[in-house]
Amino acid sequence: MHCEWATLEQLERDKRIHQKLKRFKAKHAQMRHLLQEEEEPFNPDYVEVDRILDESNSVDNGEPVVYYLVKWCSLPYEDATWELREDVDEGKVEEFRKIQDRQPQLKRTVPAAWKKLEEFREYKSGNVLREYQLEGVNWLLFNWYNRQNCILADEMGLGKTIQSISLLSEVFGAGVQGPFLVIAPLSTITNWEREFATWTDMNAIVYHGSLASRQMIQQYEMYCKDDKDHLIPGAYKFDALITTFEMILSDCPELREISWWGRWRDILSHARCKRRLGERDVETICRVILVFCLLHYRGDENIKSFIWELITPPENGREPHTLLNHSGLSIPVPRGRKGKRVKAQSSFDVQKVEWIRKYNPDSLLLDDSYRKHLKHQCNKVLLRVRMLYYLRQEVIGEHADSVLRGADARDIDIWMPEMEQLEVPSGWWDTEADRSLLVGVFKHGYEMYTTMRADDCLCFLERAGRPDDQAIDAEQHSADAELGDG
Repeated sequence: MHCEWATLEQLERDKRIHQKLKRFKAKHAQMRHLLQEEEEPFNPDYVEVDRILDESNSVDNGEPVVYYLVKWCSLPYEDATWELREDVDEGKVEEFRKIQDRQPQLKRTVPAAWKKLEEFREYKSGNVLREYQLEGVNWLLFNWYNRQNCILADEMGLGKTIQSISLLSEVFGAGVQGPFLVIAPLSTITNWEREFATWTDMNAIVYHGSLASRQMIQQYEMYCKDDKDHLIPGAYKFDALITTFEMILSDCPELREISWWGRWRDILSHARCKRRLGERDVETICRVILVFCLLHYRGDENIKSFIWELITPPENGREPHTLLNHSGLSIPVPRGRKGKRVKAQSSFDVQKVEWIRKYNPDSLLLDDSYRKHLKHQCNKVLLRVRMLYYLRQEVIGEHADSVLRGADARDIDIWMPEMEQLEVPSGWWDTEADRSLLVGVFKHGYEMYTTMRADDCLCFLERAGRPDDQAIDAEQHSADAELGDG
């Protein structure tokens, strides 16, 4: 008992304990809704240091204190936290120091002719290529020296990723310092990052995630800083950047401005092989996604029946019907007790409906990683569709066309739902801000906060100021990528 009280006293003296508890509780609540029964309720990676992003020095009671900004394994950059130096693994601190202390290297003379690599060449941590992998790397190098494009193709599991990384390592060692761009499917980017760390000493970063995470990557991972802690354009901290096709399709300005080892226009032209989507295409995609979500939804039956009516195609060429005053729209969403699932009592069988064959997610959703992601997020997807419909029909109503034409939110007499007295984000937040937020979500979409701030039809521009143009552009391009608009 004495030991337990001693531990509690030590925790209470830790100024960061409340922040840590809040983070743990938030993750615990999220995982309770998302994880399947057979999965573990806690991911141990969340307490493992992935990378150190920054260092801060301060004084506490006259004593110097050092904090490190830590990115945790399996968590996005936006969840990074400041931790005391004594709580961070020393090996990660050394890695951070090496990256911070690196100076831009002069370009060495690259050999004019290809030279075959010797057998049993040793890479980082004693790793050695297999004989057929060495042959593949030699072939890639031969083509690179002769400025010939090539494709490395073989059976799955034979190490194409390792061979490609070994090629970059050889080119890097020969004097071409990059930066190198790796574009890969979302499901493989973690493996690319791991293999870079296993086989080379190159600093490889993953560029992906929400706008907040990408902004942190730009601030802490991409550019070197001068003595005044200002970013130095064109001086990069990383050697290789790993990203996804979706990021490239969004034509991110922060990636486009880098002089890659390669040709950006060629990358975009090859990536944009898909035709642009029409209205009917978007309708089909949405219907397939919502059918998939219905199959895995574990929530309220009223919401399920509402979504079902919403996505059922109209018969005999009739106009889509408007679902006004639906019973699933005007009542709170039941969450169940103590995480128990709400018992489903479906009045319809999805699999027996004829039109489902045309929008069958089993044949149209082919990416396993996206299917897994959508399965975990299906409740959120359906609730957002429900609320957007509610916002359009019950709140905005007949003013929808004038909102889209650019009417000032302050001149629109929309119905304001009664809301509980909750914590507001700023001291100036009032009913007018609530009105602008509702209009802004309808006009620009969920979580498009930067775009809403720049909209002069809303009150945020004059109250909070205009955000940075680059931030606006990045948010809008990110939204386009998520919608599949290349």
